[in-house]
Amino acid sequence: MENKKRIFMKPGKTNQEDRNNFIIFWAEYMKSVPDNEWGTQQNMLINSQLGNANHEVYLKLKGLRQIPK
Repeated sequence: MENKKRIFMKPGKTNQEDRNNFIIFWAEYMKSVPDNEWGTQQNMLINSQLGNANHEVYLKLKGLRQIPK
């Protein structure tokens, strides 16, 4: 197994700063690892979020479905 140096995201003082730091962190991470590695990780994250999504609730929240009375 290869020993990799872990990188950490710099915490921000505000939510906006946290979001900006995450974008910088992710961009640097993508540059530092092979495409198939970060792509696989991102695919797992997205698929898990979609698998746990309740599509009916989402559509109701967006006003695209009527809530039954």
